[in-house]
Amino acid sequence: MIQGQYRYSILQVPETVTPLKFRGHVRQEIEAVQATAKNAEDIILVRLFVQEKILFGLGQKKVDSILHGIVAKCQNIERIELEPLARPLTAEEMQEAAAEAQANLEELGQRVMEMKGLGGSTD
Repeated sequence: MIQGQYRYSILQVPETVTPLKFRGHVRQEIEAVQATAKNAEDIILVRLFVQEKILFGLGQKKVDSILHGIVAKCQNIERIELEPLARPLTAEEMQEAAAEAQANLEELGQRVMEMKGLGGSTD
């Protein structure tokens, strides 16, 4: 039986972060998310919005290496979903991303309950 929480954390790398500062900034933000875990069973997914210019400046292999290294050091972070952006998101767009993530979690929870025979029928 799962004891912890399962949740998304939505982050956006600010425009002021350069490719050289990306690793430090993202590590600091992800470690702050990790610190919010209440117990070892918590599972956290991070949706990270990053401007394309940073991704192009670093290259895909370097970005993957940075993100894998961070996930390896943070026990509750299950994965980081990278979302490239042409421009920064507005506050409203960030709210929409959070709502979408919540809907994904609810759908996943419902599927798990149905697989275990705990959910109601959808007939």
